[in-house]
Amino acid sequence: MESKIKITSFDEGLVIKISGDLDSSKTFLYKEKIHQYMREYGPKYIIWDFKDLTFIDSAGIGLILGRFNEIERVKGIMGLIGLNSYSRKVIQISGLFSIMKEYSSLKAFMKEERITL
Repeated sequence: MESKIKITSFDEGLVIKISGDLDSSKTFLYKEKIHQYMREYGPKYIIWDFKDLTFIDSAGIGLILGRFNEIERVKGIMGLIGLNSYSRKVIQISGLFSIMKEYSSLKAFMKEERITL
C-alpha cells in the first residue's frame, strides 16, 4: 500500500489520516504538510486516524510526539482513532498512551472532550 497523508479540519482541530507506512522515509514530508495546516488553522485539537496504517517506526512515533508538544503549548488535546492491533501495540510500547488517549471515533473524541461545533 502506498503511504499517504490526508489532513482535514474541523472547528478548532485537525484530523490527520495516514495510510500505509509511517516511517523515516515519509516523516519529513509529513511534518512539513502538518506544519502548513497548523499555521493555517491554529488547531487546539489533533486526532490521528490510523485506520489504514500498516507500519510505524520510531521516526513516526517522533512525528506524533513532536506534534503533541506543539498542541500541549496551546493547552490542547491530541488523540488517536482507528488503531488496529499492530499500531495499538507499537503505541503502547512507545509509551504514547501515557500522554494521549485512544477514542473509538472522532465523534466519541468530541463528546468525551466536550467539544462543540
